[in-house]
Amino acid sequence: MNRAPSPPPAPSCDLPRAAGGGAPGAAIRAATGRRLAAVSGVFLLAVGILMATNSYLLRTADPLESPVLKALTEQLEREPGNAELREHVRELDWMARRAFFVKQWQLDTGVVLLVIGGIVFIVGLHLAAADRPRIPLVLRKGTAREEPWKAAAQARRALTIVGTALLLVVWGSHFFAKRPPAAAASTPTPAADTAATTPAAATNAGASFSIAWSRLPASGAWPSFRGPQGLGIAAQANPPTFWDGATGSNVLWKTEVPLGGYNSPVVWEDRVFLTGADANKREVYCFHADTGDLLWTADASDVPGTPATPPEVTDDTGYAAPSVAADGRRVVALFGTGDLIGLDVDGRRLWARNLGAPANHYGHSSSLLLLGDAVFVQYDHAEGSSLLAIEAETGRDLWQTPRQAETSWASPILAEADGQLQIVLSAAPMVAAYDPATGRQRWSTEALSGEIGSSPAYAAGRVFAANQYAKAVALDAATGAILWSHDDLELPDAGSPVATEKHLFMPTSHGPFSCLAADDGRVVWQHEFDMGGYGSPVLAGDRLYWVTADGRTRIIKASDTFELIAEPALGEASVCTPAAVSRRLYLRGARHLFCLEAKASDEP
Repeated sequence: MNRAPSPPPAPSCDLPRAAGGGAPGAAIRAATGRRLAAVSGVFLLAVGILMATNSYLLRTADPLESPVLKALTEQLEREPGNAELREHVRELDWMARRAFFVKQWQLDTGVVLLVIGGIVFIVGLHLAAADRPRIPLVLRKGTAREEPWKAAAQARRALTIVGTALLLVVWGSHFFAKRPPAAAASTPTPAADTAATTPAAATNAGASFSIAWSRLPASGAWPSFRGPQGLGIAAQANPPTFWDGATGSNVLWKTEVPLGGYNSPVVWEDRVFLTGADANKREVYCFHADTGDLLWTADASDVPGTPATPPEVTDDTGYAAPSVAADGRRVVALFGTGDLIGLDVDGRRLWARNLGAPANHYGHSSSLLLLGDAVFVQYDHAEGSSLLAIEAETGRDLWQTPRQAETSWASPILAEADGQLQIVLSAAPMVAAYDPATGRQRWSTEALSGEIGSSPAYAAGRVFAANQYAKAVALDAATGAILWSHDDLELPDAGSPVATEKHLFMPTSHGPFSCLAADDGRVVWQHEFDMGGYGSPVLAGDRLYWVTADGRTRIIKASDTFELIAEPALGEASVCTPAAVSRRLYLRGARHLFCLEAKASDEP
């Protein structure tokens, strides 16, 4: 009997592995990778949902645009004497600002977490593939058994590439969303074409332009925000100590300003300059200093490069916060859209350009400084901060110096050190000085933190800087060395300090006003007012003029003891910094521009 043939041996299910495949270490790595990929995947999903929710809430329910806060602010404007309401508005505003910054921090943190989680996810995927068998050597290319392994490898590579690309997109979109567009020069004449700038260092045109002071007229002038050098000092001025906006006493004239704005008057001889703006229109105004007549209005709209949609700003800043700069031949104005224009004294446009929409949460408010042939712009924002020198006649770049600075609403000042002028800027975390001819940084000192709205001060070889929730410091103007610091008192948050050889005077928006000794920082006196102001005090002679939010002007003796000389009322709200020229004081109210002139017969 013939025996049935034996069946052929069954083929083995085990596939040969490449070197290293199937090793215990590889298996452990693979298991770890799978866990990492799973955990990081869930983490990425959770963070993404939270970020999307936070972004939606920030866009649809911006705490700074709270209807309740707006309604109460409008009510306070109608009832400026309501102290209880004012305190309530102040508390709500503080909470709104805090909530806004918390949400911004959460978004920034979320982006970082997404990037880290994405990296962990990709690493996990690679580790998970460590124990997978490779294509056996005995298999020939093109066989059916090769195709699954090939497809799996391609899928892993594709997933890695896509994941990396998505991470780069997330990171890049967040980065560039915060960065203002690059400065783009656009002018009606070829002379206004901007020079290329170097991203790592200041680009300069050498000594091809003048940095000497333009000669001030015999009658005096107030050429920029806070006057000559931006220091808030009119040593020879003698404005009145009494007026009444309601009765017209000592009011030489008042005139309505067409569009609102938070900028302050700039005066040159018989002309007073202001700007006004809203979301759709931007204008520069010139009034006659003796009569208040509106001499001309220059339309500052239709600037090439202006963003189609204006940047978001708050009611605290608006679109016309920066003050202009003038020198008797030219007037230069900057708006919250990033539009910068140059005019002659008759209002004819010389040039116009857009610096890029400011990337900050309140809107741009740093004012301009004009020195010789150059206008200087402090453009500190969330990303891409810089100091620019622009030729006043043509609008072309003279130099641009990048700055490692956070968003700042302070304005530049001019200080003297070793017989040379230097531009001094305040922005977290530092106070820094620059050569006006080249843009070269002379010194930089880390001394500040938080939001900087207060400009620096200068007197007798010392630079002073201060901001709320940080400290007040005195620096050597030549080296930037810290001479003293003080953090145990209420410090400026919006208004800027004024310095003399002996004293440093510091305002606040909520009422306290302080005087420190300039040489060692000791407290000379403090006074708690019932209301503060967003404007900066001005020193005229031996008197400080400080405008409150409800339009009163506190006239304070600049001495070792506190003395309130008078508190005349304008008759309307104001956030103005006064311009003091000769016997006059120019003030901007919520609706009108005022000229107040000293008359001996009207003094109390």
